[in-house]
Amino acid sequence: MLLFALLLIFIGVAVGLAWFLIAHDHGEKEPIGVLWLALGLGLAGAVAASFLEGWLIPVNDLLPGTPYGTLLATTLSIGVIEEGCKFLPLAVLLYKRPYFNEHTDGVIYFALAGLGFGLPENILYTLQFGTKTGAVRLLMTPFFHAATTGLVGYYLIKRKLAGRSLFGILLPLAGLIVLHGLYDFGLSSGSPLYSTGSLMITLGTAGALFLVFLRAQEHDQDLGLSVVGHNAFCRSCGCPNPRHHLYCTGCGKNA
Repeated sequence: MLLFALLLIFIGVAVGLAWFLIAHDHGEKEPIGVLWLALGLGLAGAVAASFLEGWLIPVNDLLPGTPYGTLLATTLSIGVIEEGCKFLPLAVLLYKRPYFNEHTDGVIYFALAGLGFGLPENILYTLQFGTKTGAVRLLMTPFFHAATTGLVGYYLIKRKLAGRSLFGILLPLAGLIVLHGLYDFGLSSGSPLYSTGSLMITLGTAGALFLVFLRAQEHDQDLGLSVVGHNAFCRSCGCPNPRHHLYCTGCGKNA
């Protein structure tokens, strides 16, 4: 019964986060099929990451008693694999699409990919290792994968809208990879001190996801890409836009 309850909570938390992000998207609504595709790519990324880790990561390097240097190198490698599998396929798919055009889009699509990656991982770990492991993961990881990917997605859309080079995305991506590796290191170390560090990382990234989403909403309002922003007049023809439509009822262009 407890196991079933934990699984339902994992699903409820994931659905709740997805609902929150989509419901608070005040710009042009995203294609529902693409939102589902983002989830699906996250799931496919989890399968790909599992295969790559089984092929490239020695299991013995994660066992208790592994020297900390070896363990850190291993967990950083896991961070590279998992963040890459979550972020890169969706980035390639979305970057040039016309509907990937608001700051909030970077958070929404990539957080969904993170949910598609993290939810089955949490469910499988709980089924394999039991309710104690599930309870720990419920505390530590409900938003972790969504947060790390959503944060990088935000920086991706910022660069697109600013017309800046994509090479700049490498720094935030590398930063989230390091955080991911440190998070896994703390959980695998067996040290209460390092495990506490992992908890701080997961809480920090979850909080950052919501703060960045609020910042994305503000950016979209400033650019007139939001129905609650400053687009009281059409930027193209100057017609009044009292209802803050995204598209002008006079000229049909983006208001």
